[in-house]
Amino acid sequence: MTYDYDVIVLGGGIAGLWIGNRLRQAGYNLIVIEKEKLGAGQTLAAQGMIHGGQKYVLQGIVTPHATAAARMPQRWQACFMGEGDVDLSAVKILSDSQIMWPAGSLVTSAAVMAAAKSVNAGCKKLDPANYPEALKSHKKMRGPVYALPEKVLDMRSLVHALAQKLPRHVVQGEIATLTQTGEVAIADRRLRAKRIVVAAGRGNEGALQMLKVGARLTQRRPLQQVMVRPLPYAMFGHGIAVSRHPRITVTSHAIGRDRYVWYLGGGIAETGATMDAASAVRFAAKELQQIFPQIDWGEKEWATWQGDRAEPVDERGHLPPGPVVHAIGQLLLAWPTKLTFAPALADLVVQRIKDVTPAGAQCDPPPLPVADVGAYPWETADWRKIA
Repeated sequence: MTYDYDVIVLGGGIAGLWIGNRLRQAGYNLIVIEKEKLGAGQTLAAQGMIHGGQKYVLQGIVTPHATAAARMPQRWQACFMGEGDVDLSAVKILSDSQIMWPAGSLVTSAAVMAAAKSVNAGCKKLDPANYPEALKSHKKMRGPVYALPEKVLDMRSLVHALAQKLPRHVVQGEIATLTQTGEVAIADRRLRAKRIVVAAGRGNEGALQMLKVGARLTQRRPLQQVMVRPLPYAMFGHGIAVSRHPRITVTSHAIGRDRYVWYLGGGIAETGATMDAASAVRFAAKELQQIFPQIDWGEKEWATWQGDRAEPVDERGHLPPGPVVHAIGQLLLAWPTKLTFAPALADLVVQRIKDVTPAGAQCDPPPLPVADVGAYPWETADWRKIA
C-alpha cells in the first residue's frame, strides 16, 4: 500500500507536533509519525521552562542565546491566550514565573540580575514576604531574589493540546527506510511526500544514518536529572552561584495533596551526568543540604533520569543560538535547540516548504495505531532512599 502526502513529519515531541499544527493550518495534507509515545524522551523529561534569556547572562554578558530567547515568552503567551500561532489555551501552567536566588555568591547573583534586565525588563526584585516557601523558611537566606516573567508548563498538557489539533493524523510506527526523494517505509506500507520533516530529537541521528550522510550535523550532551520526594511546597527557579550555569534548577510536580516531586536540573544534572545513579543522588543530596539547610533531606526518596540532549552543532562544534534546519534532498532535518524555540523552528520549516502547493484535502492515514502520550520520568522511576 502506498499513501501520498504533501508533508510527512517524523517525531511526536513538541517540535514535530508544533510543526504539524502550523503546516495543517496552512492547508497541507500531512501526517505525523512517532516511533514510541508522544513526548517520549526529551519532551516529557524537560523541565517545561519557557526561557526568555536570563539564564544565559550569568556572567554579565548578553550572549546570542540570550538575545534569541528574549522574544520567545511573548510568542508563547499569545498562544496561551488563544491568539498566537497555535491555540494553547488548554495548556496547564504550573507557574507564571520563575525565580532566581543566590545559592552561592551574593555578589555574583546581584550582577546576574543586573545583566538579566538588559534582556528582559520584566525581571522584578521580590519583597521577602513574597519569597516562595522554600526560601521564606531559609533562616540564612540573603537576597536579592528576583521573579522572572517566564512560565513553567505542564508538558503533558502541552503535548495533548498540540496532538488534539491533529486528529487521526498522529500515528505510531517505526521507520524501516527513509530516502532523500521523500519516501518512508513502515512494515509493508510505503508513504510518499513532497517534503519530509525530521524533528525527532535523537531520531535525527538515525535519519542521517539511513541517508548515509557523513557530515557532523548533530551532537549529544548527556545529563542526569535527579528527582526527590516528597516536598511540602512547590519551587520553580534557578539557584545561582559563581558559574555561567545555574547551580541548581528546580521545577515541582504534584503527587498528591500538598506533596511534590522536585525535579532538579542545572549544575546538579550536568555534574551528575558523569556519575552513576547512586553517586548522582548523593551529590544532589549534598548540594540540597547546602542550598536548603532548613529542610530535612534524610528521609526523602530519590530517583534519576538519564538522557542525552540531541542537539545541532555548528561548524565550530558549538551549540547554535537558535533553531536549525538542514535540507537534504526532499528532507528537512529540524532541531529547536531549546524548548522555548519551538515556534521559531516552525517558522523556519514553513518558510522552507513554501514552494510546495498544499493539496487541501486530507487523505486518510495508514492503518497504524494512534500514538498515545508518554509518561513523566517520576511516574516510571525506581524510587529509593539513600542507604
